[in-house]
Amino acid sequence: TSMGRNKRSNRKSEFLLMDLELLSVMAKNQAGANYPMEELEKLWKMILINQFHDILPGTSIHEVYEVTKKEYEEVKEKATALLQDRLNILAGSGNGITIYNTLGFDRDDIVHLGDLNAVSLRDDNGNIYPVQKTANGAIAYVKGLPAKGYKTFEIVEEDASSKVPFTINNNNVETPFYKITLDENGMFTSIYDKENDREVLQAGERANLLRMYEDKPIYYDNWDIDIYYTEKYWDADQVERMEWTEIGNLRATLEIDRKISNSTIKQKIHFYADSRRIEFETYVDWKEHQHLLKVHFPVNIHSDEATFDVQFGNLTRKVHTNTSWDVARFESCGQKWIDMSEGHYGVSLLNDCKYGHSIKDANMAITLIKSGIEPNPMTDYEEHYFTYALYPHAENWREGGTVQEAYKLNQPAYAVKGGTPGAKSSFASVNKKNVIIETIKEAEDGSGIIIRMYECENALTKAQVQLGFKASSVKECNLIEEELNTVPLTEDGFAIEIKPYEIKTYKVCL
Repeated sequence: TSMGRNKRSNRKSEFLLMDLELLSVMAKNQAGANYPMEELEKLWKMILINQFHDILPGTSIHEVYEVTKKEYEEVKEKATALLQDRLNILAGSGNGITIYNTLGFDRDDIVHLGDLNAVSLRDDNGNIYPVQKTANGAIAYVKGLPAKGYKTFEIVEEDASSKVPFTINNNNVETPFYKITLDENGMFTSIYDKENDREVLQAGERANLLRMYEDKPIYYDNWDIDIYYTEKYWDADQVERMEWTEIGNLRATLEIDRKISNSTIKQKIHFYADSRRIEFETYVDWKEHQHLLKVHFPVNIHSDEATFDVQFGNLTRKVHTNTSWDVARFESCGQKWIDMSEGHYGVSLLNDCKYGHSIKDANMAITLIKSGIEPNPMTDYEEHYFTYALYPHAENWREGGTVQEAYKLNQPAYAVKGGTPGAKSSFASVNKKNVIIETIKEAEDGSGIIIRMYECENALTKAQVQLGFKASSVKECNLIEEELNTVPLTEDGFAIEIKPYEIKTYKVCL
């Protein structure tokens, strides 16, 4: 959890380059644009050097982070420019607005449309999607964005729906999914899930509780969190400002500014008309040393275990303290999400750049800022930007679609002006939701297109991969792209069998 800026830059850079790889393959395939192999190699090497075991964990000296700041900015600038070029080449001219979904599954999601001035969007089936103007540009909730592909919408002046689906009474809000009660300090005291007819939070507890703990480990400041850190803490319940800044037909936003000690925390809490996610877009100006900031969600879930996202899969950990091993797991690592589920209901906590979590007595928490002083006396003493989201769902994380929601939070769709309304295409997709196509890139030796996927639900699965182009051959490879065996082609792709949590890599030749 140390050096939050680097953790964030690392995650954002990885996803940005994966998106660039996919869009470069698509632009080459569709329009003959060059694939930026050399630039990608330089950018990936810069990211990988900064994954060195003292840089990324946040345990280097101060000067290192002055260098990484510049390097990550360079990665962002260069990759974004290359990506924007590819988007423009792919969309071409035309009077539509084309939305690119870089995820490996079809997607219904909120999309940021930038400075688009439109009342609504219309898709190829005649469905009308209203556009909401916000201070940061227009947004729309669209459905059916093809996996690893795009869909072009027509810009129309037809008003799809002027009905605002939110009822706001003081600080309480009712959305199509929830009835939410907030106290005078803007803390959630009740989230009632209308669809599943149950309360999400524990009775008498406060959620989205930001709490600052004294964090003075005995030995290694930026390496350790010691078990006694919970003994001294302060709640960030002092509100400087609280107001509803958006109440539209797609989203309602509550802004809350807080002070704690010398620091400022500003949140935009987004409630959606079409999504079960409640998002907490957060800015922190952190002016503390040796203090830890966590956010808590005490959930009404009965379970002795929780599931944590890891790279290419997930794992389950016990959340009780029955053995010395369990006691030692008071802080656990996870990537894009953690989930706690009982028989037929669960709650996931998603994030876009955090890695430390804790769960005790069904109180789910994310560690947001650590700010140790050794070996870097200025660790985390700066501005922070991050978003986390609460995602209550029916059944467990598998049926609840937690994996997909976490990807949506981390990899927003791209909207670009241009394209012919009604056009849509998927470059590659798979017919089982537990098989996630993650990477699509050109082979390092230029001999084909690499498609990498993994299984995410611990289930042996037979699946069909569909390709949006004509392939001449498919070969299974290992991770360094050495060919292992030939895979027979089917009419529009190829069939696979994938073991639980297995990673599979295929080289597709045109």
